Amino acid sequence: MRELIKEAVNDLNSALELRKLVIKKLIKNKLKESDIIEIVDAVDDLSLNEIQKLGSNLRKFPMGCDLIEVSVGPCASSLTLTQFLENCILTDYMGLTLHVCAYALADIGEKEGLTPLEVLKKVYKIVNVPLDLDHFGKYGPMRFPKEITHCMGECYYNGPPYKGCPRGRIHKRLIDKEKEYAYEFEDWIKLVSTVCINVVEEQGGEEHAAPLEEMAIVAEAAKKYGKGLEGIFHVGDGYDDLISGLKACINLDVDVLVVEGAPFNRAKDRLKAFAKAIAVSRILVKGGVVATNGAYEDECRIGLRSGLNVIISGFSGNHHGYMCGYSPKTAKRGNFGLPRVMRIIKEELKNINDVNLINKNDLIAIARSSKFLGNVIYPEMFGEMFIGDAHWVAVKNSKLHDKVKIRKNLEDVEKEYNGEKLGLLGGRYIAWGIVKRTMPEEVYVSDANKWVEEATVKIFNEFGINAYKCNGNDNEVVKNADKTYICSMIPEIILKIKNKVNAESFI
Repeated sequence: MRELIKEAVNDLNSALELRKLVIKKLIKNKLKESDIIEIVDAVDDLSLNEIQKLGSNLRKFPMGCDLIEVSVGPCASSLTLTQFLENCILTDYMGLTLHVCAYALADIGEKEGLTPLEVLKKVYKIVNVPLDLDHFGKYGPMRFPKEITHCMGECYYNGPPYKGCPRGRIHKRLIDKEKEYAYEFEDWIKLVSTVCINVVEEQGGEEHAAPLEEMAIVAEAAKKYGKGLEGIFHVGDGYDDLISGLKACINLDVDVLVVEGAPFNRAKDRLKAFAKAIAVSRILVKGGVVATNGAYEDECRIGLRSGLNVIISGFSGNHHGYMCGYSPKTAKRGNFGLPRVMRIIKEELKNINDVNLINKNDLIAIARSSKFLGNVIYPEMFGEMFIGDAHWVAVKNSKLHDKVKIRKNLEDVEKEYNGEKLGLLGGRYIAWGIVKRTMPEEVYVSDANKWVEEATVKIFNEFGINAYKCNGNDNEVVKNADKTYICSMIPEIILKIKNKVNAESFI
């Protein structure tokens, strides 16, 4: 694996083979601690520039997810119910995922005379975007004393290295309050799209997170209901802590890896350690999405250059408002982090090729695509690769998925297929799903992105399909195929193609 990692720095085909190898081990539960150590050591040997190139390569389709997004925490224990719901409405209007801090919803509910679940239901009623659940334990929403819920974030403000909380607090829990609403536990899981678990106890952070055994209970419930699972860990010392955090996440079968740096990055070379943590996560992450819930501005920037997909931010009052994008002596409660993070992403994307900042239209397109494919999405596989990524699970478990309309789905395509030569305009997951269901003898593919087309044809051929590249030439596809489909769910792209060639769309 070490040689493959070196080759993947400059070669996309090697990056693809690396992901296939890791995915095979992950789905067969054969990825060992020695594999994680080998990967960390191999990336450790690279220069910072090489780490950035490796991570960026592994973010490309189909090795990872090539969208960048901001997930937004709208809630804080200090907010009124009205303020909280207004934050949710604005976030939903922007088309951004809601990162729901369960303890804050419970605190807001307590002030309003509502149960924690009743507050979540109010959110669910007014939004369509995915709901990402955090701070959730074996009894449901975790509950903390005011010294924690109203913490001003001294550790982030003071900066690294983290030497324990400046106020000496520990992960105090108000267990009796949690138990009072334990009967609501499964209903929370049913309503949300994805669930976060925190494994930093395994990294020596007993004062900062729940026991791993408790996180295993939450993970099992998320899997039971088909929800996406995210694993949060610290950069720590950049080596032993990184290995133990990744091992714990993989043992709990998480789909998304979430890296926390800032004061929890204790490495001597902070930026290389953060870049390394992102790149290693890109290699190991099952669901193709790597996020951060805590990163100073310089870490956000190096992370984006090294394969980062998601930055979790937040409204004023929410702890995620200061945990990403701000620097020591400026990172403090009261910051509204979203504008800062958006600026950082916009500036960094100018120098990153083939990556887009997700917007509401992208989210709708994923929802339509998911609806078209039905059950043929992640963790469904095509050969040795997943069809889709963890974003697709999140969107499928949102109200947006139920609300979008399509004209024809994959079952309809399968029923009408009569053995013709197929043409596919677009080489991503919709094309994969069509080929998996119809198994044509011949298929012709074009995509505006040369690598997307090349990777798709390569994977089709390995699956036993006679697939042919058409070098982005849609006319060439139509000329050779008996029936051609437009594999996009974005109206502007569909209309542009229809103005050039005769092909069928699904919306």
